[in-house]
Amino acid sequence: LESGDLSVLSKAVSLLESGAPDRKEQVAAAIASITPNSVDRDGRAKAAIAAAGAIPHLVSLLRATMSDTQRQAARALHNLTAKNLDNKHAVVEAGAVPRLLLMMKTGAPQVREQVVGVLRNLTGGGVKQENKAAVAAANAIPTLLIVLKAVEPQVQMHIAVVLYNLVNNSPERRAMLSAANGIPALIDLISSGVPEVQKEAADTLRVLTVGSSQLCMDVAAAGGLPPLAAMLKSANLDVKKRAGMLRDALLKDGGRGVRAAMESAKAI
Repeated sequence: LESGDLSVLSKAVSLLESGAPDRKEQVAAAIASITPNSVDRDGRAKAAIAAAGAIPHLVSLLRATMSDTQRQAARALHNLTAKNLDNKHAVVEAGAVPRLLLMMKTGAPQVREQVVGVLRNLTGGGVKQENKAAVAAANAIPTLLIVLKAVEPQVQMHIAVVLYNLVNNSPERRAMLSAANGIPALIDLISSGVPEVQKEAADTLRVLTVGSSQLCMDVAAAGGLPPLAAMLKSANLDVKKRAGMLRDALLKDGGRGVRAAMESAKAI
């Protein structure tokens, strides 16, 4: 299978279902190795693996006790759900989301790196609204906010994207993020000094506050304007651009009080 021979898929799926633990891990690793977009350019392997029934067994493998096995299962699901809407839906339907969120809280760092990629795929890229609703209903927003401070910047960046995907164009989920103290958490990220993290957190703050003078005021009250001002002076042009987009959104919807606070903070 690792060489790309899809004729052995049925045997591989049988091993995933009932093989020894080490064989299950090997199959998951093989699936992961042949399904990145850079390898599976036409998506044929992703589709064939899903059609062979591998996804529910990979989801079950997330419950393995060994972190290496968990990582390979998550890595396979990460790749299978990249740019494949049917596979994203199949992973949600297989009941993966609660387990993925538990792994974000308790998994080893190398496991979290793959798990957050699965969550990013499940919530983005033209995904069905039911998928986003399922992820949110599993308590994703407060869970991800809890783990933010415990994970590496690369994972923080992906969490910010997951939150963006969940709250964009959803008043209900925007309210959930705000109620879970999401604004101070995102402000911590734009204060981090890590450009990739700052960019994604700024985008998430922007879609969170759009059209809401109260949420704009909440950003100002939570101390968001000084780090925004610093981002606007960044030598990183992309950081500066994202900061400008957030600044413009706050000016548009925040009202006079927010404008005055932004002037005081030298954010305009």
